[in-house]
Amino acid sequence: MVVSTGTATGIAEAFAIDTVRAEFPYLAQCTYLNTASAGLAWPGQGVAAAEFYEVDLARGIAGQDRWRAQADAARDDLARLLSVLPSSIEFVRNTTEAMNLIALSLPLGHGDRVAFAEDEFPSVALPWRALEARGVEMIPVRIARESERTDALVAAVGPGTRVLAVSHVHWRTGTRLDLVRLAAACRTSDCRLIVDGAHGIGAVSVDASAVDAYCAPTFKWLLSGFGLGILALSDRLASELVPALRGYGNKPPSRSLEYGHVNYPGVYALRATLGYLRALGWSGIHWRVDALASLLAANIGARGFEVLTPDSAHAGIVAIRHDEAPALVRALAERSIHVEARDGVVRVAAHFYNTSAEIHAFADTLDSLCGDRRRTP
Repeated sequence: MVVSTGTATGIAEAFAIDTVRAEFPYLAQCTYLNTASAGLAWPGQGVAAAEFYEVDLARGIAGQDRWRAQADAARDDLARLLSVLPSSIEFVRNTTEAMNLIALSLPLGHGDRVAFAEDEFPSVALPWRALEARGVEMIPVRIARESERTDALVAAVGPGTRVLAVSHVHWRTGTRLDLVRLAAACRTSDCRLIVDGAHGIGAVSVDASAVDAYCAPTFKWLLSGFGLGILALSDRLASELVPALRGYGNKPPSRSLEYGHVNYPGVYALRATLGYLRALGWSGIHWRVDALASLLAANIGARGFEVLTPDSAHAGIVAIRHDEAPALVRALAERSIHVEARDGVVRVAAHFYNTSAEIHAFADTLDSLCGDRRRTP
């Protein structure tokens, strides 16, 4: 469905963007550049969730074969997206639960070390703190420069480092880590690489085959609502886990972290949405996210603002330093432009349903609001 080859100021279309935008009516009301907080739902998602309630659950337990078939099909779709085996995919409630389940189920003790970035998202860092009572040492890694984030984390892997917990794409700065390099460093030191992929999957191409755990929610770049998370486990890590939570779903000797029923209506919505996105074409989606982020960073940088996100290591998030970020975000919202404030930055996150015109409009509005304030010296 290629409709143009692009222009000097525009973004080439990988699909009919007007048709796509019609599937997201909210885009007609505002400029939504905040997918990093929550992605927009498309109409087919509600229809799919209703199918669970109105068709399959209407039959009570007699519908369970359909529930399980939908879950298995969603695992197949996710496995292709992450380049892993379907058997490695488990469903959880959210990324935070996934991280806590892994931390509490991995047998770590005195002398073991867990490393993570000093400015890591709480859901990535805090679950491991519970292990300090066992004598596990926490190693917060200082990140001096965004361009050196991967380097600093690689350097933290050494003797005694049993776990490296990271965000594939940083929640505040938008920096994308080099998972291949991190995985290689972990393999040489018998370290487990645990990845929060909240801002990776759906925004960029992901190969999770070399990491030990790739966790992600479905409500951000996968556009599939709350209450469901995904977890892809390596064979190595899965064989080491002693589940902290047990139930009928993972009776011993099972090492699965799925201890009960999963969020089946969420699974229905996710599977339908994955089908919709696959029909658009993942390569086109990923290309468009990359192109919009690059356009935004270049446009803002040319106007003198400080962009924290390295152009060579971004995904969908572009972070702009601003000392009055909350006030600026409120002023943008009053003009129907929705972005997010995160600890001294304006966080902008364009998905495939956004356009180059929206990027230019955002940059123009930011410029007019700031005048000569908060420019790079």
